[in-house]
Amino acid sequence: MVWQFIPIIRHKFLLAHRVNGYLIITLVLISNVGALMITRRAFGGTLPTQAGVGVLAIISTVSIALAYYNIKRLQIDQHRVWMLRAIFYLGTIVTLRLIMILSAFISSQISNYNTTMTYGELLSILDTNESVNAAYTSCGQPGSTIDTLAIMPAKFGDMPEQIGSALRLGFGMALWIALFLHATGVEIYLNLTPRESNRLRQVSYKRQLERGLSPAGSAGLTSDR
Repeated sequence: MVWQFIPIIRHKFLLAHRVNGYLIITLVLISNVGALMITRRAFGGTLPTQAGVGVLAIISTVSIALAYYNIKRLQIDQHRVWMLRAIFYLGTIVTLRLIMILSAFISSQISNYNTTMTYGELLSILDTNESVNAAYTSCGQPGSTIDTLAIMPAKFGDMPEQIGSALRLGFGMALWIALFLHATGVEIYLNLTPRESNRLRQVSYKRQLERGLSPAGSAGLTSDR
């Protein structure tokens, strides 16, 4: 996606810019659908996690849709605004992992934090029923199923299930913090670059006038319509 913001590509290789744009739209939509499909299970599927993934999928999809609408109406300034918002929102998935790892280290030092894991999750990590039952007796009781829960210390140490627990513990928090930072950051950036927005508004006016769109300069989604 970053290639879309390189000026020489936009000016000298417009067809590549357009093709890459359609590819981005397709991949973002597919990715958002996939994220919504797995969010019930991802990192424990807690309500904060599900809500965060849902909000991220909605705002990134809406941003992409508004960017697409505005470029079709030759409202280039607003196309830039909404594409910047989309890429900032999607960048949340990188920042949240940095915060999540830092949170895992901190919570491990504090200790006394726990999460739960299902028998099925532990089996996928430890490979055999014997290994799971030996380490977590609650999973070896009569009547246990793959959904039976075991209390898991959140420690970033040597045991993979406990590392997973430590990462799971802070995932929802990391997601919301990262989303806040990115949503705030893009608005700060947009407010710091009014000259580029004004320049593109003039370009939009000329191209809309040539195309016969009305009102020229505001044929897309603008605040002065």
